[in-house]
Amino acid sequence: MRALTLSVVIATLVAAPSVVSAQQPAPDQVTQVNRQHVRNLAQYESARKAHMAWHKSQSDAWAWNVYEITTGPDTGAYLIATGGHPWAEYDTWNAKMGAGDTADAQKTMAGTTEGTTTSYWVMLPAQSRAPATPSTSRYLSITYFQAKPGHGAALEAAVAKIKGALDAAKYAPHSIWYRLGSGGPGGMYAVVVPRASMSEMALPGPGPALRAHLGEAQGAALIKGLYDNVESSRIEMVEHRPDLSYVP
Repeated sequence: MRALTLSVVIATLVAAPSVVSAQQPAPDQVTQVNRQHVRNLAQYESARKAHMAWHKSQSDAWAWNVYEITTGPDTGAYLIATGGHPWAEYDTWNAKMGAGDTADAQKTMAGTTEGTTTSYWVMLPAQSRAPATPSTSRYLSITYFQAKPGHGAALEAAVAKIKGALDAAKYAPHSIWYRLGSGGPGGMYAVVVPRASMSEMALPGPGPALRAHLGEAQGAALIKGLYDNVESSRIEMVEHRPDLSYVP
């Protein structure tokens, strides 16, 4: 019996690496966002187009989408985003393209911005209601949430519950949740809601859908479960600028 038990233990230890490997989570999908304030609109947009032409000349495999911020304190600034890349792919891209990208940006865009702030955002699949077919919407409504210290996990759990209820209620609008990986305060989150037009801003938010599906008390409790973990929030809208973007 002892020999049989020992052989089972040894077999389990030998098999463990393959079992663990099979259960490894999918790699993080990370979006890099560069936020730029401009000095002269016409000069900046001309320079941005010239720099995107460099990406095209290099057959860059990554898309770089440009969004103009249209509301809030940063109105008139721009976001330049590339997304859906595991962390390791940034090493590969930087090794191949980084030096040339920096050199061309300095040559074509020098003096057109007040500065650039870079951040990396990790997409949260368990909290997101992304469209089945990825597309680039004309507008994005972005709500930023600062979690209370130590409340990040609780916030994510609350959002996951809301996602499940919205799925069950067949709530139509999509939403993609992100956790800030680097480039700002710890405990920062953002939820991105695509909008095809400004008129879609009039669509009911998730609160009414949750209350209609679950009842007033339970629906309100789900929303409260989110905000109980939030220290502050702010909203901005951005408009996609395909004329300034690069898509391979």
